[in-house]
Amino acid sequence: MRRFAMQCLLASVVLAGAGKLSAAVIACPVMTDIGALLSFNSIANACYSQDTMFWNFIYTPGPSAPTASNVSADLISQTGSIDVHGWNFSADWAQAVAGSLANFTLSFRIQVCNAAPCLANVNPGTVITAADATYAPESVFPPGPETVSWSNGATVTLTSGSPGPLPPNGNIGLGAGTPGPITVTAVFSGTGGITQTSLRFYETEPNSNPLTPVPEPASAGMMLGGIGLIALGFYKRPEARARELSRLLQQSDPNRSADSLVR
Repeated sequence: MRRFAMQCLLASVVLAGAGKLSAAVIACPVMTDIGALLSFNSIANACYSQDTMFWNFIYTPGPSAPTASNVSADLISQTGSIDVHGWNFSADWAQAVAGSLANFTLSFRIQVCNAAPCLANVNPGTVITAADATYAPESVFPPGPETVSWSNGATVTLTSGSPGPLPPNGNIGLGAGTPGPITVTAVFSGTGGITQTSLRFYETEPNSNPLTPVPEPASAGMMLGGIGLIALGFYKRPEARARELSRLLQQSDPNRSADSLVR
């Protein structure tokens, strides 16, 4: 009986240890889908990019919206005097017929790293100072609004006539900045159609400008990812998306960020 009790105790210790090992902060995938991101469901089970962490991804599709595994998710990661972090999501959110909406709710949480392995990447005093959102309307089916809100209370509404980036200067009221966490939530009405939505955060180091340079739309269709890593199309294979990314980066103006700094 004593031997059996010891075996049970040992088994419980092993299982508890396995549970701890299963939760870890790992590098974010660069090109993936929302279905994969849903596994990053707690701060102990987050993913990181450079010196920021992402977790608590949520995606709730409407009746005609693509499922989570059919929504491409591409990491936005741009470094410089002001870093840009976030995600660009690509799919075909188009209303099938009247009453069959492609609505969705999508959200995630971000903060400056406070845990290994990305803690070593953090320059002390680094904070998130701004954020913005964009979406890409379909020309055939002009879309209804997408409301984007942040956990500090800021809200913007994207429309076909004003697809973003909004707010225009990235100022969502963070003042001197915060290390986070901050949650962003996008709610699309489901009418008409959109093909992309991009949710970005701007991070600055001590003694830098508290607001950020925000790329303006390159065209009516927008270049949603700025000069960071951007979404490259829902239907493209990873190799094609990578080639398209290289082409877009070569076309980008490397001096744009400095010239458009908000003061």
